[in-house]
Amino acid sequence: MRDNDSRSKIEREAWTRMKMFLLGAAAGYVLGARAGRGRYEQIVRTYRKIADHPMVQGAAGVARAKVGERFGRAQR
Repeated sequence: MRDNDSRSKIEREAWTRMKMFLLGAAAGYVLGARAGRGRYEQIVRTYRKIADHPMVQGAAGVARAKVGERFGRAQR
């Protein structure tokens, strides 16, 4: 019986975590919807500015090369 009790405890914890995740996702959706299109476009502009920065591009190239080395893939 003890094994069954521990399993049900794990299942309850998993459901609790799932509920918390869904609650957070719903809150994020509502807050994001209220922020509107202007805020979305501001976030996208900031992301593109960062992603297009030469230092970020260089780091991404190094990361791609290391992943290629690790998994034996040839670089393009």
